[in-house]
Amino acid sequence: MKKFNEENKIINYQKNLRNLEIIRISPEELHKRREINEIWLSSMTSLIENFFSKIKKKDFFISFIDSEGVVLKIICLGEGKGVFTEGTVVKEEFFGKTAVSLSLENDKNIEVVGQNHTFPELKEWACAASPIHDSTGNICGLISFTSKVEDYPDYALGIVSSLSQAVEKEVKWKEISENLKLSKKYLDIISEGIKDGILCLDKEAKILYMNDTAGEILRVDPKKSLGRFVGDIVDFDPVILSVYKTHKGYTDREFIINSPHMGTLHFIKSAVIVRDEEGKFAGVIDFFREINRVRKFVTSYIGAQAKFSFTDIIGNSPKLKEAIRIAKIASKSNSNVLILGKTGTGKEMFAQAIHYEGLRRKGPFVVINCGAIPRELAESELFGYEPGSFTGADRRGRPGKFELANGGTIFLDEIGELPLDLQVKLLRVLQEKSVTRIGGARSIPVDVRVIAASNKDLSKEVDNGNFRADLYHRLNVIQINIPPLSERNEDIPLLIHYFVEKLSQKLQKNIVKIGDSFYNPLLAYSFPGNVRELENIIERALNICDGNELNQFHLPDIILKNDSLYKSIDKFKRDSLIQTLQNTKWNISKTSKILGISRPTVYNHIKKWDIKKLEF
Repeated sequence: MKKFNEENKIINYQKNLRNLEIIRISPEELHKRREINEIWLSSMTSLIENFFSKIKKKDFFISFIDSEGVVLKIICLGEGKGVFTEGTVVKEEFFGKTAVSLSLENDKNIEVVGQNHTFPELKEWACAASPIHDSTGNICGLISFTSKVEDYPDYALGIVSSLSQAVEKEVKWKEISENLKLSKKYLDIISEGIKDGILCLDKEAKILYMNDTAGEILRVDPKKSLGRFVGDIVDFDPVILSVYKTHKGYTDREFIINSPHMGTLHFIKSAVIVRDEEGKFAGVIDFFREINRVRKFVTSYIGAQAKFSFTDIIGNSPKLKEAIRIAKIASKSNSNVLILGKTGTGKEMFAQAIHYEGLRRKGPFVVINCGAIPRELAESELFGYEPGSFTGADRRGRPGKFELANGGTIFLDEIGELPLDLQVKLLRVLQEKSVTRIGGARSIPVDVRVIAASNKDLSKEVDNGNFRADLYHRLNVIQINIPPLSERNEDIPLLIHYFVEKLSQKLQKNIVKIGDSFYNPLLAYSFPGNVRELENIIERALNICDGNELNQFHLPDIILKNDSLYKSIDKFKRDSLIQTLQNTKWNISKTSKILGISRPTVYNHIKKWDIKKLEF
């Protein structure tokens, strides 16, 4: 209480003044405001220590006051006692005309000395104040210099003006420095996140920044490369230097570079020109990625991945088990594979399983149907083409399927349909392990495992002159023969159950029973379309089934007509319909529900078999 009364004497003006109480903020509020203005307070403190360390100490008081007139910090350069205390709110309505209130109000350097103050108690004091601005030009506070009039120096206003400018500059530099540090962190995160090599070069092609990915690709230390000419860190002529001649950038351009130490480097690159505020050339940012990573992304994006494993191949017949055994052996090897089997036997499923469980499982699995692509496009699909190779070609060129399959597996389905002239080029690729694009002269190395498949007997095609013997022997390292479904009749019940369960989920059906009248015709059918045809038959049956049981009514006529028991089954179907109609008293809805067929199908069968009510 005694301390409070002593402070009150400063502003509690007696009889000839208004009765004003000292205005102070709470300690909590003072602490909060100091935290907000910490950067200004610390800068002011360090500068004052430097500015006044050699000055003979007098009763000078340097204060930092925020934009609302609150005294946040007072530094005494002597041993006396000043006018205000920390936490005091200095406003004109409380203290009359002061340098602090006028400086805040007018945003100017202000000096008020002795008699120019409003109240007598302040007339023995002199004060100079200079506002401080943030980076946007707004007043964030001010610095004041206070002393008794007799100690007040002529240079006081110059002192606070210099101090405020110095504080502004120091804080601005700190903010810039912190922003640069933060920007550097963001740049590092972004540059590492995109996994592209990034080189930032100045106008003399010296390295300003290099991310870790660029260092890994170029096999150099990014930190040791800073400040060096880009041509001095590699053993080849950097293609980015061409931009320094043209001052024109480019986007997603392909480059193949020969490095004496690193071998062939295959990049996709983009160059972005950097210009200064006057629009003058200031440097280049070089983005580059290895072609293998691009290929991996593309094949992943287009779904060029194997999804079937050996557990997805259903069957217990000896011939199928033997095919699976050889395929599993093939999966542990990188040798070429030739899969032979009729259409619909599952040749691609075997190829996917070999890749999926093989040594190249992490690489792409690229499929090309040699019988489905037009002859004139087959070569470009397989081997790619350079820009402008032919009319209608992409102006940037395009890689072929072999390049996209690099590091993985290419599945050449229906290889027997490949024209003879392309068979020669394919053989060369297999021998040299490289491709040359149409219209190009460069040889591009490829590391590809080939799995070929055909529904033809290729040995007979060789005899007939339709397939090259040397290519046949190159492909036929490991041969897998997949038996047709007609040769593994014992697998049909397993496949029926498998497809019913699999497709019921897809079609949201609840099948609880598969009747003998559904099984028997399928067991007697020859399945020229093999497993694929059986799957389609099951899907059709589930689509037309309205109940929870599959029976003869859900099979197509072609199955029944090819069944030796067709007549008896047809009679059985007719008798079943008549009996059901009789039990339901000709209620079509109940009949369709019991038989698991639609009402229109019931009507069609009634018409087909000329069923009359008289028969009941």
